Amino acid sequence: MVSFVVSPMKLVSLGVMLIGTILSVSSEELVGVWLGLELNLYGFLVIMNPDGHYSPEPCVKYFVVQSTGSILMLVGFVSLMEQHVVSGLVMSTAGTVLKSGVFPLHSWVPSIIKNSSWLASGLMLTWQKVAPLVFLSMILPSKSLWVVIVSMAGIGAVGGLNQNSVRVMSAYSSFVHTSWMLLGVTWSSVVFVGYFAVYSLSVGLFFYGCSLMNKMSMGSQLSSAASGMGLLMLMGMPPFLGFLAKVLVFLMSGSPVIVACIMGSVISLKFYIDFFYSMVMKSLVDKNKVEVKAIWSLVICMNIMGGALILVSFI
Repeated sequence: MVSFVVSPMKLVSLGVMLIGTILSVSSEELVGVWLGLELNLYGFLVIMNPDGHYSPEPCVKYFVVQSTGSILMLVGFVSLMEQHVVSGLVMSTAGTVLKSGVFPLHSWVPSIIKNSSWLASGLMLTWQKVAPLVFLSMILPSKSLWVVIVSMAGIGAVGGLNQNSVRVMSAYSSFVHTSWMLLGVTWSSVVFVGYFAVYSLSVGLFFYGCSLMNKMSMGSQLSSAASGMGLLMLMGMPPFLGFLAKVLVFLMSGSPVIVACIMGSVISLKFYIDFFYSMVMKSLVDKNKVEVKAIWSLVICMNIMGGALILVSFI
């Protein structure tokens, strides 16, 4: 049995983090955007090392990176208020790119993810991207955004090929998925929310399974099913929800940039499959085949039902 103990400090920090993101996304004023990002940062710093059991190095690195981005954004916002449009947009864009961890200021993401806890890594790859990506899609010109999307798809696909760390592989995988999310948010906020929800669920299941493998035996069927389902959803393999999310972006997008996203996903299948066999299939050897089949049947049925619900919502 795995027991979960959630301290009041974690709950308060999660609340502050959620409120910060919501404030930043919903605010119509630049000050509100900046304030929401700062609240989100302060809440997340506690989540990264709530009990002091983990190395402080990733927490310090993340604080330095995010603080630098916040300063650049604040200077840019002040310049915009003073009618210095060009310098204000440049500073604001640089700060947002740094905070969101996208090309060309993306190199800090794998190193911090590698040494963080599973919870902090999962949140960093999902929830922490929401506000910066939404704001970036609003201020970045279309041509520059296409360059970022193509670069993220290529870097994520190629960078993850020779990785032996699950966390680092997930960081490069997030670059590919970020290209899909950026493409989706430029055409439809509903598609972006749908893709982000599926991606967050995939990362959550994958990291949950990996955390169970650390606490339990490698042969745990629960950890194998969770990590396996998360990986298959991240791959975008039918009939899993990840495939449907990519199809929705493909149908809504009218830009040739979608070709780069597809190529990035195809190349990334190589390291997904490697991890799938090494982490999941080996742990199922000599186990109760009836229980394994039941678990995977339930997994596939849940994905098919979820996909049907998403399709119905778009009709």
